[in-house]
Amino acid sequence: MTNWVVENLESDDTAANNTNTIKTSITSVSGTKAGENDILPEDGLLIERFCILPAGNENSSKELLDKNGDAALTIKLLLGRNGWGTGVHPTTRLCLEWLCSADVIIGGEKVIDYGCGSGVLSIAALSLGAASTIGVDVEAEALVSSTRNLELNDFGDRFEGLHTREVIPYNLFPPSGADVCVANILIGQLVRPSMVSAIVSNLAPGAWLCLSGIRPKEVDSLKAAYGDFIVWEESHYGELAAENTEGSLESFGFDVGVWSRVIGRRKVDSGMDIESMSELAVS
Repeated sequence: MTNWVVENLESDDTAANNTNTIKTSITSVSGTKAGENDILPEDGLLIERFCILPAGNENSSKELLDKNGDAALTIKLLLGRNGWGTGVHPTTRLCLEWLCSADVIIGGEKVIDYGCGSGVLSIAALSLGAASTIGVDVEAEALVSSTRNLELNDFGDRFEGLHTREVIPYNLFPPSGADVCVANILIGQLVRPSMVSAIVSNLAPGAWLCLSGIRPKEVDSLKAAYGDFIVWEESHYGELAAENTEGSLESFGFDVGVWSRVIGRRKVDSGMDIESMSELAVS
């Protein structure tokens, strides 16, 4: 899929006079921007153990001040078309903070990054010790952006990008399924039966599921959609307002409001409805 996207979307654009040909790239290097319209602070964005920088900015004066005193794990991101996600949006930050929880990534996990955007959550998981990640997105350009960002951070051989149309139930990490799934997607998509099936059927029993991209008032609806298959971990629930998220107001130019994160684990004895899985083929 990625090779097809590059071939078709990074074609030469010829000017009207047919004398100038300009190569348009899905990704580029910037010293101030990463993802799609995400403007990071000049010396990088520090979130838990991560320092996130635009690919063209090699300097960061920030020091990690977490309780363990560990050195910051640097994440570099290219400026890309539809490569959304740096940490300046509350939902991305909520997911990054959760990945740093002591009992999530302990080493060797198989991770699904559903709605991967820039690939920042995959990079974070691999930096923390996950074995491999699969990034899924509906935007073809985002698949290219995430693939290149994983390569930029030296994780290209441990990442696979898939379009949503390529996702097959029970097939992402056969035979047992993924250990962790992070899905930072708006509520309208998250509650669709096809997406519920695509996500849950590819989780191992007991696997972690992090769902964000939702407003506090949408939490109950989301839990209802996944409730037959997920046991919710209320101690991991989180909310974050844009006004309390470093770089958010500056990057987006307005207050994007309050967002939520819900966390659960796949029930050990829950099965999937074959009828609902078949909707994957038509939705």
